[in-house]
Amino acid sequence: MSIISRTMYPLQTSMNLISRMQDQFATLQTQLATGQKATNLAEMGSDRYFDLSIRSRMGRIEGYQSSIDMVNLRLSVFDSVTTRLDTVEAGARNAMTPGAYGSSNANFGTVPSLARSNLDEVVNLLNTDVDGRYLFSGGKTDQRPVADSAALLDGVAGKAGFKQVAAERQAADVGNGLGRLTLSSATDTVTLAEDGAHPFGFKLSTLTASSGAVTLTQPSGSPQSLAVKFDSLPLEGDSITLGLTLPDGSEEGITLKAVSGTPAAGEFQIGADANATAANFQAALQSSFTAMGGTALVAASNNAAAENFFNGQGDPVLRVVGPSFSTATQLQTADPTTTVIWYKGEDAADARASVGAKVDDTATVNYGAQANESGTLNLMRGLAVLAIQSFTNADTTSTGRFDAIAERNSARLAESHNSEQGSIEMLTVELGNARATVGNVSTRHGTYKAQLENMLSDLESVPKEDVAMQILALQTRLQASYQATSTIAQMSLVNYLK
Repeated sequence: MSIISRTMYPLQTSMNLISRMQDQFATLQTQLATGQKATNLAEMGSDRYFDLSIRSRMGRIEGYQSSIDMVNLRLSVFDSVTTRLDTVEAGARNAMTPGAYGSSNANFGTVPSLARSNLDEVVNLLNTDVDGRYLFSGGKTDQRPVADSAALLDGVAGKAGFKQVAAERQAADVGNGLGRLTLSSATDTVTLAEDGAHPFGFKLSTLTASSGAVTLTQPSGSPQSLAVKFDSLPLEGDSITLGLTLPDGSEEGITLKAVSGTPAAGEFQIGADANATAANFQAALQSSFTAMGGTALVAASNNAAAENFFNGQGDPVLRVVGPSFSTATQLQTADPTTTVIWYKGEDAADARASVGAKVDDTATVNYGAQANESGTLNLMRGLAVLAIQSFTNADTTSTGRFDAIAERNSARLAESHNSEQGSIEMLTVELGNARATVGNVSTRHGTYKAQLENMLSDLESVPKEDVAMQILALQTRLQASYQATSTIAQMSLVNYLK
């Protein structure tokens, strides 16, 4: 029989302490296994507010980094595409040189063929997409920006392509063969006039003479006209020069020199009197206009047609109102149901701002591009003009037309345009700047994220060495508590007397 009641000893308290130490021991074992202070936010106490704030910020950084990775992928593809476009542009710039017809005029056939091949490649490059997002459509990333090259040149499904549009424009510019000018003479005076107030054909700009035997009436009126009056016979070698503006805005001149013998091209014969000389001057002038009408005027007309068909930012596609095209007097906005529209992407004034990505709380990177920007636009125009040409040895205008187109092609694609807004080179630079900005932001995110991870580690992690030492100390305390509690639990008078 027990004499001493166990209630005299703190047995229950000891058991509670042991239970708490066991819970603490289990917690320490979990911490040792996981390296974490707590298994849930409730166990973190007041630190949970800081933990949630840090994790929220890290989540935003990860979201921005995902956006950065996507932008970097697209910019990488952009870099490859613009590099190739620049190479094609350089090749197209040097594809034609005035007078470089090749052996047996071989370049008559190779230049148009190569241009068409290059046009195919440029169209494919401008239709590049990354995961279904077209790079050169501006903000309309789901819209294929450029029509197929075959449709662009030859038309499709009853819609006119560039060949037809250029042919209509050429008919309107050449007119009756004199470039929409009328030429007449009355006794000693030769009169030259535009056949109407319209954008087609030659436009009279200047008139000069080295001879005192003529009276000049400068271009004036609407439509403009000029006159050359022979007051007396000019001297051998005297010249008269007419300045002309062509449909593409280029300037050309016709100079006729007075000779007493049989005149060659660019000359007129001094007649027996002023009337005869005026008639000879008219004949020479008509011959010069006819020759230029089949060479420089055709080249200028084709380039003007390219500007009408391959419209730039903010401009409509234009076609000649007709038929009859040879007497047309105006252009009209093309009907999409009858004309191939070459570009179908977004037409924003600021192409770069048409696509953007937020890469930080305060940073947005713009990297949009449009196929109708000046650089790619001029490349398309130049290649299309070359691709529709037909040069043959039998055509007496082939060499003159080849030279005129070569001069305009070189001017259109000249490196002097590289610094202009929208050029391929400027596009490359601006996208490169965007890539550099993204790289800098990504580096900053990486540094900041590492700092946040360290802070989070301080809040959530525990040093395993410290935990191990706590476990050993707690284990010792538990063993002592077990022994003491066991002894108290077994106390009786018999054990006490022992």
